[in-house]
Amino acid sequence: MASVPTTPPSRQARLLAAAIAFLALAALGVQPSLGEGTLLENAGGLVRFFTIWGNIAAAVIMGCIALGRPVSTPVMAALATMLTVIALVYWGLLAADHHPVGLDRITNQVFHTIVPLAVIGWWLRFTPPAPAILPLVPVIMAPPLAYGLFAFVLGELTGFYAYFFLDLPQLGWAQFLLSNLVLAVFFAVLGAGLVALKNVASRYI
Repeated sequence: MASVPTTPPSRQARLLAAAIAFLALAALGVQPSLGEGTLLENAGGLVRFFTIWGNIAAAVIMGCIALGRPVSTPVMAALATMLTVIALVYWGLLAADHHPVGLDRITNQVFHTIVPLAVIGWWLRFTPPAPAILPLVPVIMAPPLAYGLFAFVLGELTGFYAYFFLDLPQLGWAQFLLSNLVLAVFFAVLGAGLVALKNVASRYI
């Protein structure tokens, strides 16, 4: 089955995974010091954003791989999809109006470019082709659905909505639920496409 963990990673794969995990953790550790509030307040503010979710997931999963623990095919596919969306949305929609400076500029590149490219490259190089794509789809859809639930609870408690398509008071329940469904379907389609491309690329890597 596609959910069965892969074989233990090679030494090279573990070393590269460790480097990626360290880089993500370093950026995550530095970022709270760059805001205007306390470290705890800034850290709490960061977890409101899906980009941070993706980078935390990358740090944890790549850290597990670095420790020699195999990670399942669906989990790696979901992580690759998360990070692809993070990079595409940032560079396609947000980067033109976002101009961080100093260390913030460096961490921004780590979150939106370096970690996504590194994880996707690792995934392409060190994981086997998926025997079937359809069984991966529920896991690929899980992160946006989990984040949608989190965004709902956060919004109810604080009134803050990180993204316009999750702003329940503005959208109403029907549009809010539809937005979450569309987002999950988008992840499913993109993730399935990425896995299909990965399967083809695996013949040549």
